[in-house]
Amino acid sequence: MNQAQIHMNKILSILGNSNSGKTTLITKIIPLLKEKGLKVAVIKHCPKGFDVDKKGKDSWKLSQTGVDVVLASKSRLALLKNMEMPEPGSNYDSESDLDFNPQRIVENYLARDEYDLIITEGFNNAGWDRVLIIDKPGEINRFKKGKILAVVSDTDIEDVKGYVRFRKGDINGIANFILSLLKDIPPGQKKPAESQAL
Repeated sequence: MNQAQIHMNKILSILGNSNSGKTTLITKIIPLLKEKGLKVAVIKHCPKGFDVDKKGKDSWKLSQTGVDVVLASKSRLALLKNMEMPEPGSNYDSESDLDFNPQRIVENYLARDEYDLIITEGFNNAGWDRVLIIDKPGEINRFKKGKILAVVSDTDIEDVKGYVRFRKGDINGIANFILSLLKDIPPGQKKPAESQAL
């Protein structure tokens, strides 16, 4: 499947600079989307790496052997997949890495028909439709690699005029806007009206 076949009703990127409030926004809108009956998944870009298991635990010991490990319980499942590390000093672009590429993550690990919406936090280069969180003039320019659907900002910035805009605290407005973009609204639900631009 190429990127031209990806529809907004499945994948939406929430983008902004570090500490702009991406995680905060996502954690606030997800309960509202779930309240409307949507099943949502999130892919978070962690360019600096992360640890799921703790040093000394059995899962850590297993992953240190170099194999991929699946952690399974009654309530959760996690795949610890080892990734090829780039050579020091190489021109490595993590977003174009075939295993790290968000399109491949969706294709290989998330059953697209199982979710009404997949939100990515980050992955600017994937080019998916996006909602931006902007705090300063000029920030919008680095996020024009995909269709900008809306801008979230508490600052009046000249760069964002002409886009649908929301204040950071307008969680209901942002959630309703996202719902209005979905092509497949759950049965019995009316399509919410688009929020007014600021």
